[in-house]
Amino acid sequence: MRAAMIRAVPSRRALWLLALASPLLAVSVPVALLVDLVIGGLILLDARRTQAPEARRRASEVASLGTFGEVVVTVANPTPRAVRVMFTDDIDARFERRGARRSDDDWNAGVRLAVPPGGSVSRSYRMRPRARGFLELGDMHLRALGPLGLAWTRVTVPATDVVRVQPGIRDFLRDRKHSLRRPLHEMGPRRTRMRAEGTEFESLREYVKGDDPRTIDWKASARRRHFLVRNYQAERGQHLVLAIDAGRHMRETILDRERADIALAASMLLASRAQAYGDRLGVMVFDDRIRHLSAPRRVNLPRLAETLTGVETRLVEPNYPLAMATLGRTFSKRSLVVLFSDVIDETVSRALVRSLGRIARAHLPLAVTIGNPGLEKAAGQVVGTDGDAFRRAAAAELVQARALALQAMRRSGILVVDVPPAETLAATLDKYMEVKERGLL
Repeated sequence: MRAAMIRAVPSRRALWLLALASPLLAVSVPVALLVDLVIGGLILLDARRTQAPEARRRASEVASLGTFGEVVVTVANPTPRAVRVMFTDDIDARFERRGARRSDDDWNAGVRLAVPPGGSVSRSYRMRPRARGFLELGDMHLRALGPLGLAWTRVTVPATDVVRVQPGIRDFLRDRKHSLRRPLHEMGPRRTRMRAEGTEFESLREYVKGDDPRTIDWKASARRRHFLVRNYQAERGQHLVLAIDAGRHMRETILDRERADIALAASMLLASRAQAYGDRLGVMVFDDRIRHLSAPRRVNLPRLAETLTGVETRLVEPNYPLAMATLGRTFSKRSLVVLFSDVIDETVSRALVRSLGRIARAHLPLAVTIGNPGLEKAAGQVVGTDGDAFRRAAAAELVQARALALQAMRRSGILVVDVPPAETLAATLDKYMEVKERGLL
């Protein structure tokens, strides 16, 4: 670990003293120089008498994209006198920082602290990651004012705290919990039961008004002399494969984040529900090459979050034939394959439709397309200039090509979720649960 770096600079009081002594140059140069030397000596003495304060920082090792987390900084004073300190620290530019209290100074310029003799003071700030990945909190910088108030001792405390920023889902679902078919708090390792839904027999119960008559067990009803219906549960232990496109389309910014971040957040939500159903989960991340591939296994949410944190989008065309061929070789058991991507370019869209069509013989493909609302807005904008007309025509052409590609997918037997990006998580979860409950897999 690097050693702390210490250096001293004159305070505002010292600069004022030097400024007040400058008129002496007009009276006597030797006297002025002597006074300046005395002031300089006092500055050095003040700096030497200042013992560097100590600092430590506490931050969570894991954060969610778009969600504020707290960082606590503690400054300790090892001296027998009170000391005034200014503190700031280096943070990754992809963090947004806010003070926890309105009275706090700007943390980037330095927050002012009064630390008692032999004591410590803690302050906190909130930070929100604006990008996914491994982001750093760097060195801490302190300035301590000497006992004479003539010198600031500047200390740099080497520190590196790495924060793993995972795909976040809370901001997407904060105002949309009503649209989920099952409340979020129900997600967890439990036995999944749905009344008269699913394909696996679970138990018998008494008939109540509104039950589907087709679920009545006539033999059991005859023995008990009252109507009994069968309870079904969704089949457990099935396979779910998340196929995540990390090509150039997924790098586009939508809702203040990459399109890929929406896909990864939906992947985490699906994995959580798959864990509740007891399903096995496989993951494939690809662009023009296969970047990650894991065979179906029991859902491990922390491990999945770490994997998805490191997903990087690249400015390359996704190789759908390679991805689907690899998927077909790797996953032999029939699986629900959820592909997160988008369709814009006609050539690329044809390759996607053909590739998904091939795996549809052995698997059940579900394409989750994350569109750009700005494109549809541009296609319907009012034309005022020649430039507006050109942009509207280009946008309308892309929207039409996208609609044709989605139509071709549906004709090929591919399930499609195509909703506004803000609704992607809820709609994808609903479709997964529909597949389970209707026994489509």
